[in-house]
Amino acid sequence: MNDFLVSIMDSNGYNLLEHPSLMLFGNEHEFFLIEHFEMGEIQGFFKTDKLERLISQFQKLDNEKVKKNTSLLVAVKVENLKKEYESLKNIAIVIEEDEYYFRKYVIFYTEEGIGKLEPSIQNLFDYIQDNGDNSDEDSLFDKFEKDMFFNDAYFIAMQLIIKLPFISLPHSDAHFETIEDRIKLRIEAEGLVEKEQQVSHILELFNSDKIGPQLEDTAIIGSLQQILEDWDCENQKDFTL
Repeated sequence: MNDFLVSIMDSNGYNLLEHPSLMLFGNEHEFFLIEHFEMGEIQGFFKTDKLERLISQFQKLDNEKVKKNTSLLVAVKVENLKKEYESLKNIAIVIEEDEYYFRKYVIFYTEEGIGKLEPSIQNLFDYIQDNGDNSDEDSLFDKFEKDMFFNDAYFIAMQLIIKLPFISLPHSDAHFETIEDRIKLRIEAEGLVEKEQQVSHILELFNSDKIGPQLEDTAIIGSLQQILEDWDCENQKDFTL
């Protein structure tokens, strides 16, 4: 993954800055550190010796522009992408929400998956938008919508496009929905389904013939409150990878 990210940086105008221990890339405006962490290190990320050494070296830099405009790309190699991602997802979210010293982006990958991708932004775009040779079959994105772990390479490509700050989703012509539009439509559709499910649950709780007594039933009122709280929580979730 390091070689892959180095190629992406180089081809997009981010030069490797001279430093004895930091893999630091940058242009005139923004900078990126690349560091590989093992799965065990991710679980205790903020207390690892590796992060402490990284921060220590970073703080010694005498360039304030670099210190204020640097992001850390945390590459994590896994064997089973679905299993390990689901196991470490919450930890990854906590890491990415922490912006002390630098912004952080956690990227999970497998050797097999990254090996199928070319280190080019255009290649990543072409890959995720591939409709396949047979128009009767689902496109790769359709398959991703149904199961985002259906293909390691596709999941990794989506992660890179969404998480690397300097990559913008392409705008296509009127004959093709952009990936961004389709993701938004998916989220909106899921939101409508959730609302419909919530209404159904509420209607099940209240029988119109006996609504008076049911309003006095603390168990039913408690269930209704839980439904509304669950719905509120679901609506605060972000679409994340």
